[in-house]
Amino acid sequence: MLKSRNLNFEYTAGNPVLKRINFQIEDAEFISILGESGSGKSTLLKLIYGMEDATDGEILFNGEKIGGPKFNLVPGHPKMKFVTQEFSLLETISVAENVGKYLSNFDLPKKKRNIRSALKAVGLLQLKDELPSKMSGGQRQRISIATALAAQPEVLLLDEPYGHLDQPLKFEIRKGIRDWAKENGTTVLITTHDINDAMAYSDRIFVIKNGRLIQIAKPEALKSQTKNKYVAGLLGVFNWLTPAEMWRLFRIRIDENRFAVIYPEEISPDDKGAEFLVDEICFQGNNYLVKAINQETEVYFYSDQRPERQHIHLGLKNFRTVRN
Repeated sequence: MLKSRNLNFEYTAGNPVLKRINFQIEDAEFISILGESGSGKSTLLKLIYGMEDATDGEILFNGEKIGGPKFNLVPGHPKMKFVTQEFSLLETISVAENVGKYLSNFDLPKKKRNIRSALKAVGLLQLKDELPSKMSGGQRQRISIATALAAQPEVLLLDEPYGHLDQPLKFEIRKGIRDWAKENGTTVLITTHDINDAMAYSDRIFVIKNGRLIQIAKPEALKSQTKNKYVAGLLGVFNWLTPAEMWRLFRIRIDENRFAVIYPEEISPDDKGAEFLVDEICFQGNNYLVKAINQETEVYFYSDQRPERQHIHLGLKNFRTVRN
């Protein structure tokens, strides 16, 4: 229902922001767009919504080309809602009134149901009668999201929607938005640079680097089939070993023009493995992240218990090879 073909965009001639973007998104998919700051994530949402005009290529929504400001007097597709990182709230009316400010009064019972459903999804139902001026940045962000949900768009675009939320609240809101979207059959695209946001409830993850889509995968496949070092870095802590190190430490041969990407959970204590010197131990709440060294090679692995010995033998459970 949403498709891009060879999409290119530049704000100034000769400085491309997006380069040959191609994707196809189905009805009711939940997509996370993952990438570091400045990679082009927000710009891609603006093009999908129709806030900018593509330099080349096109975006199709249900087979029709999406036009930007050059083609529409009022930018923005009528069947989509776009929540930016800036809040546009009316301070003198209640939270519920803000959420329903763009809804028709023709069917008041439906309007009330939509407002209630949206506020419930973002965990603000109990604050529906309060004024936004009394609320924190995180709460104001959730009001903006609820305003978009209440309109029941076919496509919901969220730019860093969890940026102002405390970690304990993120889980609740991520689940609330996901449940709301599945119940209403809404397609959702979320930009983020936090892998936990992307992994939690996405059907697929789009990884973007310097304006290019470099990998599209389901969350599980993104880790098992990591494409390169950039993707591995977005997924958190990882080990990057050369062919020589793989042979010296684990007696595994890999192609000379490739490197091994190994995640901490794929290395574990093994009496028959290579000997390492424990260098750092970081407690992470439910396990320990341990850095160990063999000669000049550093590796990270998880341990359920704090290592008691300075020297430890480690074995390899899994890995994948990538080009640099």
